[in-house]
Amino acid sequence: MPVRTSIPLLSNGSPGALALVVAPAGYGKTTLLAGAAEAFRGRVVRWRPCRDTQDASALLARLAAAGPAPTRTPPTVESVLLDIERGPDPVLLLVDDVHLVHGNPAEAVLEELARLAPPGRLRVVLAGRRMPAVNLTRLELADTLVLTARELSLGEAEITAAFPDAAPDLARLSRGWPAVIRLGRAAAAAGRDPLDTAALRTYLDREVLGTFPERAVRALRRGTEEPPELAEEYGAADCLPLLRSYLARRCPGAVRRPAPPTRPCPADPERRLALRCFRRFEATVDDRPLDWGATRPRVRALARLLAVHAGRPVHREQLMAALWPESSARTAGHGLQTAVSTLRTLLEPGRHRGGAQVLVRSGEAYMLNLVPGGSCDVQRFEAATAQGLAEAARGNADRAVEALGRALRLYTGELLPEDGPAEWVVPLRERCRGQAVRAAHTLAEVELTRGRPEPAVAAATHALSLDPFQDGVWRLLVEAHHRAGAPAAARQAERRHAQMVSVLLHGGS
Repeated sequence: MPVRTSIPLLSNGSPGALALVVAPAGYGKTTLLAGAAEAFRGRVVRWRPCRDTQDASALLARLAAAGPAPTRTPPTVESVLLDIERGPDPVLLLVDDVHLVHGNPAEAVLEELARLAPPGRLRVVLAGRRMPAVNLTRLELADTLVLTARELSLGEAEITAAFPDAAPDLARLSRGWPAVIRLGRAAAAAGRDPLDTAALRTYLDREVLGTFPERAVRALRRGTEEPPELAEEYGAADCLPLLRSYLARRCPGAVRRPAPPTRPCPADPERRLALRCFRRFEATVDDRPLDWGATRPRVRALARLLAVHAGRPVHREQLMAALWPESSARTAGHGLQTAVSTLRTLLEPGRHRGGAQVLVRSGEAYMLNLVPGGSCDVQRFEAATAQGLAEAARGNADRAVEALGRALRLYTGELLPEDGPAEWVVPLRERCRGQAVRAAHTLAEVELTRGRPEPAVAAATHALSLDPFQDGVWRLLVEAHHRAGAPAAARQAERRHAQMVSVLLHGGS
């Protein structure tokens, strides 16, 4: 999808409040944002964080200053959204280089703005070199538009028009990568290998490979597999052939194609992490259960907190606030450093920090890495729930039933009961429970719609076992009993519903 055809989608052409543009440097992300701003009918607010940005106070101040009635008090997400809802014009928020706040509190504020955005009043567009740590499985963000390098690549007509002297081989190798074509076109026109161009080599080293995780670059260099995070987190799936070719030229003989192994690979194998957070916490590495007996409580709590967010970075400030809420910043920082070191040793004994594969650091954030073969029941549950709800909305009953049933099988109990009423886990626990209720309710609706009242009764009953104060589910359960030919069960459900309403209104008196 050429850049110019992407502009309407960013400005107002898709239903969700959030749009993400994720691609390596040189794909025209900034140009795309400028086009979206020009096409948008309303108020445009631009924000570009820097490497030292830790919070979104400057962004909130900018949004508040553009509002109808600026105030002297420090703006909050709630006050800014209220101003936008009451204002005369819709607002388009454009954030460039969002990767610079990856995993820190500013990124969380951006997600909150998109999640709570008044419908039709606020559109949030985040552009950067890696996928933000935004929970796209939330119902409010289910319609998020995601554009990657594939959608931003130049088509053949655009390449010919913009770079008339670009050789066909270069255009095919770069897959329409504007910056690469621009830097290599002179060499290609002269019949030389574009990858021998000093400017292009410097660009690929510093602006592209230098922003990828070192482990992923090593995998590219070995040529044994496609590092999945480069496609999923960095939107770089179509860039890999060129990068692999460049690494082969830069390090002759370094790239090996997959072949049947005749002896153990000298490279360190990736360690597969499997996590269970529902009903009880369990962690295995390469199918080996971890022994937590000699670890301190805060080390175990750190493991559980990171496990809930497995595959996504958690900023150190968030970890310190959750696990050392009463301590000074210095004490909390030292405690976190010690706990991380202990946990890393438990997960990967004998491996030094720089070679860590499971517990990795990304800027000021930490993350439990789910390499291929790894898993976390929370992420699988959220993905299945989002898929099931989307299929149900599209009318794909069979797919919806399969995905929602899978989600409910994954939700085996309360999230991390070991942590009790800890402040950091309660909202996550309630969110997961709410998603499970929504999944069971939707499953019951789908089953009833396609004439299967017995499974509808089972799904509705499951939803009410998780949250009995759901009027819509009670009404659906009564209807399902009637359709199943069980009027006595329907009357009993009506009585139980009335009791729940009495408890809610009068405390059971």
